[in-house]
Amino acid sequence: MRPTARDNEALKPLPISDTAMVHLYRGELGRSDNWRTRLDTTTNWALTTTAAVISFGFANTSSPHVTFLVGIWMVISFLLIEARRYRYYDLWNRRVRLLEDGYWAPMLRHEPVDPDSLRELAQELARPQLQLSLISAISTRLNRAYGPILIVLLLSWFVKVYSHPQAPGTFQEFVERAHVGPVPGELIMSLIAGMSLLAIYMFVSSFFVRAPLGELRSRPRGRRAALWESFYRPYALNRARRRAPRPPPASPPLPPEL
Repeated sequence: MRPTARDNEALKPLPISDTAMVHLYRGELGRSDNWRTRLDTTTNWALTTTAAVISFGFANTSSPHVTFLVGIWMVISFLLIEARRYRYYDLWNRRVRLLEDGYWAPMLRHEPVDPDSLRELAQELARPQLQLSLISAISTRLNRAYGPILIVLLLSWFVKVYSHPQAPGTFQEFVERAHVGPVPGELIMSLIAGMSLLAIYMFVSSFFVRAPLGELRSRPRGRRAALWESFYRPYALNRARRRAPRPPPASPPLPPEL
């Protein structure tokens, strides 16, 4: 059975209108903003918990140091929750960046749209899946927010164990003070040391691995120039690169006159 003219018209791809792209961009941008707000909520929980733990732990000398360990455990739990949320945020923010890079930026430059970006966007819309791994999400959030929070809690725990009620005479006495109930201090110190080394490794590796698609970072430059220019030129690190103008297309040669 041959397809009719009506069937041929139905199989033709519909043209993409600017209005449809505007609504698509607005919807994806709204999703990205909602998940970005959830990230801020989890960070606020971690900051509030840290402030409460430090205030209670140093309120008097009889407060146990296990309070700081509980605070560290809660902040790590918030970090895992925020890493999961960040993976979903990366999914929606990736779509926004594909729209901006493949559709809106070429339109502003008066160039044709990028078919590769739009093709990748179509695949994301057809079969959405998480692109960012959990380890990368944890490393990024450690770099952005949770690294300093954990450092403050670890230093507070160290000061609490070392100085309350008085400074220990030997290192063995300091280790014995770190015990929690029947758990010996050697095991607690080993767990904290292992966790600290793992967090330091993930924090440092976040500076060298490729950032997620929607993550904003300054362009790599010389360390001295970046540090010096940051004092007197606030936009020196984010100077926009000017694209060289494209030459106009060559017109085809005219046929010779007879």
